[in-house]
Amino acid sequence: MKLCINKKLCFVLGAALFLAACSDSPTSQAENSQPIDPAAESVISVPQPQPSAVEVSPVTETDPAPQKAKPAPLPEVTAQQLTENLKQWDKKLALLETDFEQTTSYDGVEVSRSAGKLFYDRAQNRLRLDTLNPEGGLEQSAVTDKKDIVILDENNQHVTTLSWTDWQQGQPNQALFDFGNYTALVDNHTAAVKSQDGQTAILTLTPKKGEEYTLYLTLSKQDFFPQIITIESELMITQANLTNIHKNQPLPADVFGGFHK
Repeated sequence: MKLCINKKLCFVLGAALFLAACSDSPTSQAENSQPIDPAAESVISVPQPQPSAVEVSPVTETDPAPQKAKPAPLPEVTAQQLTENLKQWDKKLALLETDFEQTTSYDGVEVSRSAGKLFYDRAQNRLRLDTLNPEGGLEQSAVTDKKDIVILDENNQHVTTLSWTDWQQGQPNQALFDFGNYTALVDNHTAAVKSQDGQTAILTLTPKKGEEYTLYLTLSKQDFFPQIITIESELMITQANLTNIHKNQPLPADVFGGFHK
């Protein structure tokens, strides 16, 4: 592009261009436009902002999670059937490992709660009871041959030795430790059925003589093994729930360690 040599000519051309631009400004257009009827103005639609398109993933239909079939209800049983089957498994029980949670309440108010593991070996005539703290750590162990009982601390160190009979009599739920002796237990009690449903039955045992109490055994109708052991004496009720039950399966090799005659 050549530079403008004649300054006056450049000035005239610039002024002309400026006037032309001003004549096209919004103010000039407004002055030259026709007035708008207010009625017509009121119906002028104002364009609304359109939402941005969002890609929606197609919904994939999934089959509902399969429901576990409920076990078929088992026939009702009599007190005699329950006691006979209870004796049968008692004779066959060689090894036992189970978790338990036990609560004791007096007049409807809970006074104690404990949890732990129980081990039983018929061949060695040994029973071990581990009491656990709320965090699941070992708190104390009791190991017995049902003649003497050795109390061990959390490090499996000897604390004291007691008479099994004296110790058991001080327990609120003696039936929890009667594995291997349920035949004699049943024979010393009068049996009745408290209630039953499709899978379990509650056997009621009351002593034929001596101290008055009621023992309830909630038995599975599958194998007639106790799931809940409850003893009620006047206003005191102690209940032990058994879970993770393993019958006649190998026990840890050192489970009865620390028991020395």
